[in-house]
Amino acid sequence: MFIDLYQKTKKEKNSILCVGLDVILQNVMAEGREEALIESCLDLVEKTSDYACAYKPNSQFILFDLNIKHLQKLNKKIHKEGCITILDHKLGDIGASNHSALYWIKEAGFDSFTFSPFAGNILETTTEAHRKDLGVFVLTLMSNPESAWVQKDSLRNGVPLYLEIAEKVKESRSDGVVVGATDNASIEDIKKIREKIGEDKIFLCPGVGAQGGDAEKIIKTAGENLLINVGRTIINDAHPTDAAKEYSKLFNRYR
Repeated sequence: MFIDLYQKTKKEKNSILCVGLDVILQNVMAEGREEALIESCLDLVEKTSDYACAYKPNSQFILFDLNIKHLQKLNKKIHKEGCITILDHKLGDIGASNHSALYWIKEAGFDSFTFSPFAGNILETTTEAHRKDLGVFVLTLMSNPESAWVQKDSLRNGVPLYLEIAEKVKESRSDGVVVGATDNASIEDIKKIREKIGEDKIFLCPGVGAQGGDAEKIIKTAGENLLINVGRTIINDAHPTDAAKEYSKLFNRYR
C-alpha cells in the first residue's frame, strides 16, 4: 500500500519535505527542450534527495515536453535515491478517461497522483488506483485563495464543500488530501479535516516558499502524516542542496 511506502520512506529519510518539480525552461530552442528539461529534473533530484522524502512533478510543466521514457527515467532516479513520487496531475474525469490515465501514470513509474474530486467519482478512482498500487491525494482545500469560493464558501446542507470532500476521502479510503499551507486553510480548517479523515491519511501541503505558506501551522496542527511541498524556492535557488537542507531541518524542528 502507498501509505506503508510513505511511512517507510519518511522514517528512512527522516524528512517530510516534498520537492515540487515545477521546472520552467527559458531560452531553450524547441529541438533541445526535452533533454534540457529531463536533465534539469534529474540534476535537482541529485542535488536535493539527501533531504527530501518525495518529489512532485507538476504535469502542467512537464507533460508537454517529456515522453513516457523520460518520465520512467525520472521516476527510476527518484526511487534510486530512496524517495517516493507524486504526479501532480489533478486528474478528474469520467471513469474510462480516468482508467486510461491511471494506466499511463503507473507505466511512467509514479507512486501516486493528485485527484480533483469535482467529477464526484472519488471512490471509483481510488479503488482502481489501489488495484494498480497507486496512492491518491484528493484536492480538498487548495493553497490558492481563489479556491475559497468553491471549497469553503459553497455549502451542502450547511457544510462547507471541503469537509464533504474530506468525508468522501475517508469513506473511499483514499490515501491523503491536498491542503494548502497558506491563509486559505485556517488552524480550525486543518483540525476539522484531520478529524474527518482520521490520523492515518496523509496531508500533502503546497504553498510553503514562494506562496508564503506557514509550515509551522500545518506541522503543529495536522498530525504526524504530512508532506510539505516546496517548489520554486528550492529549484530556483542558486544552491538547491542548501535550500532543501534548510527546509528539511526547519520542518524537523517543528515536528
